[in-house]
Amino acid sequence: MSNGFFLFSGSHLAAIGLILAASVLLPIAVRSLTPQLARPIGALLALVLVSQELVQLLLLLQRYGPTAQMLPLHLCSLAVWVTAWVLITASPRVFEVVYFWALGGTTQALVTPDLGPGFPSAEFVLFFLGHGLVLVGVTYALIVYRLRPVPASLIRVPAITLGVAALAFGVNLALGTNFMYLMEKPAGTSLLDWFGPWPWYWLALLAIGALIFILLYAPFFIADRLSGRRQRRRD
Repeated sequence: MSNGFFLFSGSHLAAIGLILAASVLLPIAVRSLTPQLARPIGALLALVLVSQELVQLLLLLQRYGPTAQMLPLHLCSLAVWVTAWVLITASPRVFEVVYFWALGGTTQALVTPDLGPGFPSAEFVLFFLGHGLVLVGVTYALIVYRLRPVPASLIRVPAITLGVAALAFGVNLALGTNFMYLMEKPAGTSLLDWFGPWPWYWLALLAIGALIFILLYAPFFIADRLSGRRQRRRD
């Protein structure tokens, strides 16, 4: 039997710690020790990622029957499929999408999960397995495949994200769902609790999203500037 989920409990912090360790150690180990197995290991990660998502859908189907909640319109659910695609194809254009979604959104979901049951329930394990593997997949593609966002990513990815949000909002209106938390805040503690009632917290979402995009691209911007300076000095 599992108890309810408690924010920053021992099981919560342990799950986050394991995910962070795997996100760093696995890509470094593959790149350093077995680079010839980079793509097979990436494909295996994709298989596990998709498998756990299908298990979650089967559990929903078993518990509630066919439901609109099974649609992959939360960013974290979409990130699962997009990350799997990147791990199999090593597509730079697809990577830029999941880079911002995972590091900007999935990390927040890991810190403040919208989760009822605690460890060792299936919901707890699958939640952290799925969200954790998205983060592992992104760092794997970043370190092993050497993929990265580019300046145009700051235009393309926000446009794609707003398009997904518009689609989710339409579905929410039609089906009474709450994809991307556009209709109400998560039931549990979340960052949105600081930003007023619906729909005013949308403004905070837009502002925070813009700031996160800039911060996540900043390391690449700085690296490019430093590389350009070194190149000019050599010339």
